[in-house]
Amino acid sequence: MVAMAIGTIIILGAGQLLLTTFTTFERVDTLSRQQEALIFAAQTLTRDIRRGQGHLYEINDSLVDDATCALRRDSQPLIEGLYKGSNKCSAITLFDKDAQGIAGLHHVTLTFAGDSQRSFSWHVMQRDQITNLALPDDGL
Repeated sequence: MVAMAIGTIIILGAGQLLLTTFTTFERVDTLSRQQEALIFAAQTLTRDIRRGQGHLYEINDSLVDDATCALRRDSQPLIEGLYKGSNKCSAITLFDKDAQGIAGLHHVTLTFAGDSQRSFSWHVMQRDQITNLALPDDGL
């Protein structure tokens, strides 16, 4: 009888450990996917904004669900799962041009949907604007 009670406690403990491990794996997998999407979007956006092609991007309704938005480039989905809130997706601004009063400086912000709605922001300088600032065209 005592052996059965001890065995039951051990089995319940092992089951709890398995459940905790599975939950942790799911959380890590979700965070990894968000990180991968963020890295891809940041690299792609940065490259195109530096080339002066930031106008190719738009935020539209998601194909996955009605609660999120999708970032698109030339009408092709780039990433899904952007936070929508009570706004329409078309009302969300992807970046601010001429941030801090500097021509060509873009302030990019991506907010992902989820439990915490994390926002990621960074600055990108359009390359042709740098050359215009450094080498002004004064008619020479």
